[in-house]
Amino acid sequence: METSEHLFRDCGLSSRIWAGSDLGIRVEGAWGVSISDWICNWIRFLSKRDEGTREVILFIATLWVIWSVRNKIKYQDQRQHQAVKEIEEGTPQTEALAIRNGRPVCILGLPTSCAVVRVKVDASWNSNYEAAFGWIASDGTGRELERRQARIRAESALQAEALGIRDIVMWAQERRFLHLDISSDCLQLVTQLAETEKEDHGITGILEDIRTSFSFFHCLVFNFIPRRFNGFAHNLAKQAMNL
Repeated sequence: METSEHLFRDCGLSSRIWAGSDLGIRVEGAWGVSISDWICNWIRFLSKRDEGTREVILFIATLWVIWSVRNKIKYQDQRQHQAVKEIEEGTPQTEALAIRNGRPVCILGLPTSCAVVRVKVDASWNSNYEAAFGWIASDGTGRELERRQARIRAESALQAEALGIRDIVMWAQERRFLHLDISSDCLQLVTQLAETEKEDHGITGILEDIRTSFSFFHCLVFNFIPRRFNGFAHNLAKQAMNL
């Protein structure tokens, strides 16, 4: 019988997620401690650190990711189990929302020998529905291929992020890039790209535009990355807001 302790902490997959996260939590010494006590103790400990607020948010977000992905494996789609197993073993998968280095990643298609184009994207938004996105693309050697920033109108920050990713996908199609790896610091968007049943209705049309292009690519990857690793795209979006 599955227990909360095993699900969130003691399972081999869950323990690797904690160890691979930015928090670097080792769970071996916690066996025998109830999950509620374990969570409360970590929140108290992290809240006292210099970056306490960010680390507490990351801790809670990791709990949510473990719950949502493991729940899907258990009850919704048994194919996800094979996808997670393939990611752990480093073998290709056809489509999955899974965990890589403790962070969500949506993978579609199979990795190929064609050159990988890596793109980092971010968006900015305010309550007046003014928004902007910025992104920068590079090849496998790190050489910049293109950067773009644009001021737009959007109903939410999530919608602005989605418009930025749609712009990247359309650009890649025009340039005939077949292997695209996109990184965003918007966890909600990366998750919704794979889980259609949880879509925010404000971006349904934009997600449909993005999904329509999936068949064009040999491999398409959407990664979630923390904001501090996305500074260049963030600055491009901020600059565009002032244009």
